[in-house]
Formats: sequence, C-alpha cells, structure tokens
Amino acid sequence: MTTTVQAEAVQFKDRKTFRALSNCLVLAAWFGAMYFADYAFGFPKAKALDASLALIYLAASPLVTLKLSDTWKKIFGFVVIANLILMSSIPLFYIQLGLTVHVALLRHVVSLLFCILLGPYFLQPKGLSFFFVLFYNALCFYIPLMKHGELDMNLAYIVIVYSFTLLFSYFFMDILRLHVTQISLLIKAQREAQRKAIEDPVTGVYNRNYLDNLIKALVESDAEKVVLFISLDEHDKIVENHGYIVADAYIKKVAKMMEEKIRSKDVLARYGGVEFMVVLDNSSVSLGKTVAKRILEGLKAIMPEYSKASVGITKIIPGITYQAVMVNADTALFRAKNSVFEEISIVDPENPSFDPIHIEGILEEKDQDITLKEPQKEVDG
Repeated sequence: MTTTVQAEAVQFKDRKTFRALSNCLVLAAWFGAMYFADYAFGFPKAKALDASLALIYLAASPLVTLKLSDTWKKIFGFVVIANLILMSSIPLFYIQLGLTVHVALLRHVVSLLFCILLGPYFLQPKGLSFFFVLFYNALCFYIPLMKHGELDMNLAYIVIVYSFTLLFSYFFMDILRLHVTQISLLIKAQREAQRKAIEDPVTGVYNRNYLDNLIKALVESDAEKVVLFISLDEHDKIVENHGYIVADAYIKKVAKMMEEKIRSKDVLARYGGVEFMVVLDNSSVSLGKTVAKRILEGLKAIMPEYSKASVGITKIIPGITYQAVMVNADTALFRAKNSVFEEISIVDPENPSFDPIHIEGILEEKDQDITLKEPQKEVDG
C-alpha cells in the first residue's frame, strides 16, 4: 500500500505542476495576443504593458516547476494574488493606457476567467479572500462603466456577458468546493482502507496479508533474505493472571521493542495472535541470530516474568517456493519451542545436514519441492 500511495502522490504532484506550467503559458499567450492586437489597432501604451506581462509569465513558466519550501510557496501564493489584483486593475486605467472603454471591459471578462481558474489554487473557494478578489474584479469593471456614462449596444452585450460570468463563478466555486471536499473524503477513505488492509489493528505493524504478499514477491524476484519467526510463549499466562487488556498492552510494547531492534529497511509483521515475523534486508543467518538474541533480551525488559519466547530462523533463497519458506520457518520455530537448551533454531535451506523430511497434507499445491534442514545448534561458550 505504501508504494501505491507514494505513486499516487507523485502522480498528483506531477499533474499539479503541469497545471501550474500550463496556466503560466496560457497567460503568456493571452498577453502576447493582446500585444499583437494593441500593435495592430494602435494602442502603444497598452502594447508595452502587454509585452512586459507576456515576457514575465513566459519567464515564470520554468520557475513554477521547481520544488519550493513551504515559506516560498506562501510567498508565491501572495505573488499570484497580487498578480490577479493587477490584472483586475487594468480597466481603471484604460484612459491612461489609451484604450477604449469597450476594449478595456471586454478584456476584463477574460481577467475574471483567470481569477476563477487561478484563485482556487491559492485561496479557499468561497472563502473571504477569494470573495475579495472577485469583488475587486467586479468593482474594476463597473467603475469605468459608470464613469463612461453611455451605454450603447456593444457595451450592453459586454455588461451582460461579464455579469453572468460573475454570477456563474459564484455557483462554480460552490460546486468546486463541494467536489473538492468529496474527493478529499474519498481519497482519505481509500488511504484508510489501504492502510487497514496491511496494518495490524492492535500493534500498528504490518499484518499477515502484507507479509504473505511480501514473501511471495521476494520469492518471485529470487531475493536472498533472512526470516525470523518469533513466538511469545508465555502470553497465555499473562491472559490468565492479568486479563486481555494487559495482554494486548504487552503485545503492543513487544511490537514497539522489535521495531527498535531492527533496521528501517527490515520488515516486522504480526503473523498471528502471539507470533511475529521479521524479514531482514540481509542474507546472513548469523546476523539473523544476532537480531533474534537482541529481541529476546528486549523481552526481558518489558515483563521479565513472562519473557520466554522462541525464534525460528530460515532463509529465502533463489529457486525456493513460498510454501517452502513458510514450512521451513514453522519447522524452525517448532524445534525452538520444543528444545530444552536453545530458544533459537535454524532451518537453513543452503546448508543441509540430514535427509529431507516429507510432510503430507499441509500444502494446497501438489508436487512442491520442500526441503527441511536440521537446525544449526550453537552453544555459547
């Protein structure tokens, strides 16, 4: 699930970057088109302004693709808002720019559309700040109109188009806010479902479903990894003497302790009620035994009177099957549980020391080549 969520996050980030780049290029194209229109119809001051804005947006295009810190993102957001206000202010100076009121107000309709498209990226839809941007945009439209005083047919059509575009933007923002909220809830629910599908609800570590898929993937890729199968042998005594609440708290502390004893690249999963599995990012059985001893020592610091545990160690090697890995791990754990002298037992498929054992009726698939090996006994000096 972690890989899936990360892929979705990267894809979403890429789409967001693409949209930001597209917006800059569209704005550059718009002011570039206005530059040529100003040149054709003889608006020199407006031409200079439009040329400057077109170049600014074109130069800003590669900048929006950069990875920015949170502080710079806020600064960039303020720059965009200031830019929207600047674009909205052009009709207020239509006389100084040498534009006719018709041209200035017609251009302003497109400025409103840019506010609608760009605003929600940096302002909350239907929020006070976004309402201020739209309100200011409307003032910059109606103030020149009132100053002009005359309303001809062309101007009347422009007023109708702008007014309904402004009205539409209100409902558009309401719909957008609703959809954004729904999509956010769906994404959150999806991530929660994915998390629950691979997470043990009591300890928060990976569950058996994730573990099975991981081991199958490692087997298919011919990886070499060491697997530890750990059983808390005295958990039932905790239940008998202290109850289930204390027993669950003990399980949680054990899981946390195991996470501290392994490396970040290793994987810890709860296999069953009192069983855990650790998949080490290493192929050394001796390292596996070292980690196992470290975990057994850690148990003594939690509840010393219930610290007895057993550890079975095996390996994932190229050519082995998933079923063989699980049977080897289970056999190693079984031998550790029934050993008087050792809490750790090893079934190493690479180092046979006695004839294979045939186990019937434990596999769903037939004709599986399962080789179980004699555990390597190590007696500390």
